[in-house]
Amino acid sequence: MTRIAITALTFGALAVAMALGLSWFVVSPPGERWEPAVNSLALLAGITGIFAERWATQREQRKQALDSIRLEMARNRETLDGEAFSASSSRGRRVYPRLVQSAVDSALSSGALSPHRDAELIDLLHRWRTAVASVNRRLELTEMLVFTSPSDEKAEQFHAALHSASSFFQGVRTLLDEAQATLGGLPVRR
Repeated sequence: MTRIAITALTFGALAVAMALGLSWFVVSPPGERWEPAVNSLALLAGITGIFAERWATQREQRKQALDSIRLEMARNRETLDGEAFSASSSRGRRVYPRLVQSAVDSALSSGALSPHRDAELIDLLHRWRTAVASVNRRLELTEMLVFTSPSDEKAEQFHAALHSASSFFQGVRTLLDEAQATLGGLPVRR
């Protein structure tokens, strides 16, 4: 409510000042119109500057959010393509690296992405966030099971399931491909 009141007062005062400046320009004698003209142009510049500054700030926040998400997705790609998730890696007990989602969380919670302009991307990032949370949780549960089991059989079963064609991780890789393709297709504006 305070923000709305401040905005209304600011623009109201600027509108009144602009109206007074224009009326001053109209009623001024022909040789004395420079001062009201300069005053009116200064007010117009102030009003325009407010909108331009807001637009530039939103644009910069969106750019930073997208850059952070791109870097995070590249990090997740490295993790999934790394030795720990490789089909040729050891089948023994291990602690797996986790996927990260902090840039996605930050972008979604900060409002840096526009619900109108970025609706598809926001939906994709929500699906990605859910998949990352599920992967990390599944890894935690699997590690607990594998490390508490007296035999290496559970570790080998998990390794086989991890690399099967119908593995949950294959779906996560596909979603990561989709996210990186979408982010790669978005324009990077400086």
